[in-house]
Amino acid sequence: MDIEFGRSSFYDEDSIYLNVDGKSVIMDRATAKKFVETVLGIGHYFGFVD
Repeated sequence: MDIEFGRSSFYDEDSIYLNVDGKSVIMDRATAKKFVETVLGIGHYFGFVD
């Protein structure tokens, strides 16, 4: 799986983008915050994040 994740300036406020196998998602700031919180929660659950 090819994954790229970074900062996006697509919206007026900077946010994040996610590319997975050539398919892109650009998130507004509220969606990006929810996404990051969810990813961190999963990371904590599996012990990937301290």
